[in-house]
Amino acid sequence: MTNRTKHHKIHPPSVFTHNNQTEKRIPEMESENGESEATHPFPTNSKNSRVTDPTPKDRPMPASSSSSSSSSSTSTGPSQKRQNNDHNLSPPQTNEKRTKKTRPPLPSLPHELIIEILSRLPAKSLIKFRCVSKSFKSLVSNPHFIKTHLEKVKKLSRNDPDFSPEIVISSSEPLFRLKSCSLYSVYNNPVTDAVVLDYYLLKDTYRYDWVVGSCDGLLCLGIKQDFVVLWNPSTRVFNRLPDLRFAKKLGSYTVFGFGYDSQIDDYKVLAMFCFLTKSVYGGNRYVTRIKVCALKGECWRRLEDFGLGLPYDVSGKHVDGKLCWPIMPEGSVGSAWSIVAFDLAQEMFEEVVQPDYGAVGYERVLGVLQGWLCVMCNYQGVRADVWVLKEFGVRDSWTKLFSIPYLDDPLWFHYSVPLCIDVGGEVLLECKSVLVIYNPKHGTFRYPVMNGASSCIEADVYIQSLVSPVVDGQV
Repeated sequence: MTNRTKHHKIHPPSVFTHNNQTEKRIPEMESENGESEATHPFPTNSKNSRVTDPTPKDRPMPASSSSSSSSSSTSTGPSQKRQNNDHNLSPPQTNEKRTKKTRPPLPSLPHELIIEILSRLPAKSLIKFRCVSKSFKSLVSNPHFIKTHLEKVKKLSRNDPDFSPEIVISSSEPLFRLKSCSLYSVYNNPVTDAVVLDYYLLKDTYRYDWVVGSCDGLLCLGIKQDFVVLWNPSTRVFNRLPDLRFAKKLGSYTVFGFGYDSQIDDYKVLAMFCFLTKSVYGGNRYVTRIKVCALKGECWRRLEDFGLGLPYDVSGKHVDGKLCWPIMPEGSVGSAWSIVAFDLAQEMFEEVVQPDYGAVGYERVLGVLQGWLCVMCNYQGVRADVWVLKEFGVRDSWTKLFSIPYLDDPLWFHYSVPLCIDVGGEVLLECKSVLVIYNPKHGTFRYPVMNGASSCIEADVYIQSLVSPVVDGQV
């Protein structure tokens, strides 16, 4: 006997009469758990059947083969009914395959609607979505989508916390680092954690790099006055521009400006190299050499020397397609102070008219506030007036927004140009290496705390975008 017969006790067939006919009961086997099972005389293909067909050598032979076969074919006993029910419980495999084939497809959205939805999401979320599929990665990297997203970020950055601009701070304690945090958090939380912005050039902790400016989510960083790096902190993509190749001279310095040329849809960097040389009339004088580099061209072009005066050692301020600098006019002495603007499209300089500041004895600082050219007039230990130019070439468009009083004598420390104004009218600026929030309506001050950035050398504001500092084809 096989293993199957060892585990089952076979009962001999019994005879019973039904409707005056003699039939043989199908033999039953007793399983290991004591339950009886009917041994089906024919093999079955049902997966759910509880009856297994014995092998031919193990199948019990009835007393009369003819009568057994006829009775088996006509029997409708309980065991046979149960076997039929078991067959009915097992659905055919063809039905399962047919069900999978006829399953309705998932609903799909129009491509235009997908673009509209994704363009309303923050840059950090879209960067994560690049891992979802190849189509999402291709869409997020598409130049047209990037421009659409940029325009919506600019509109939402003032009111939506999810699109809040970031403030980047140059901190020197304990080592030089660039750190950032959300402007919304600075305004609405007493304590904010500053995050270190790490990129490949900051491995040298003892070298001082400074933020030249920001435009459309790109930061321009000046490195040792030799070259600049364009970097998007949101996408962590950077582009090092070629070296300037200005020969270093005694008393020389280099200033940069970074902005956008809408006529050719390109970003440009302007470098002004100032150095001392001998004058034909005797003595020394400063000469200013100028070079400009477009991102798509990625090479420095020499322009005509600057002849309107000597630029101060500060970065240019980008406003409405122009780079603005404070300069000391040619032939002037003392604290003479003028403003010039370099048109990025025309690549020409022009002088900017100034307002009537009224009182005398002030020191001026140039900056950008809410997209306007801004001048901060500091009256030593008294107050600081904030002026903005709302339209270039129109002197009457200069407007005095407010004055900020000094609570104590700041000595040689002055208020910086305001970094931004929130929807409630509060002004964020820097003084004595810390951030200060001033409320012009109530004349009150607040001092937000930034963990990890106790000493602020300089600060700037940028938005989070997908704009790439690398043009297609560049490495």
